[in-house]
Amino acid sequence: MRQLLYRAGCYQVDIQIEAPQETNRLLVTGQLLDTDCPDMIGRDIQVSISNGGKIVHLVTNEFGEFHGELEDYDRLELSFRNQAGKTITISLPHPLQ
Repeated sequence: MRQLLYRAGCYQVDIQIEAPQETNRLLVTGQLLDTDCPDMIGRDIQVSISNGGKIVHLVTNEFGEFHGELEDYDRLELSFRNQAGKTITISLPHPLQ
């Protein structure tokens, strides 16, 4: 398991990546926060996670949390759009190292 914290502008993304034993899948759980508006939870934000081939589309819940699973890969990318419509992408090379 690996716990990561990223900051992109006013957004903070807390991510946990797990690899269940005897599978080739990764479980990705995270929470998205807008530090400019800490009282406002990042709900209903579309988050995409890609492993270079497959893309999983998720939507944050009422607490800004998201959860998804995809095939293990050497590199993951997580992306979402900010309030201005600009796409923010976080690259996660070697997500379990």
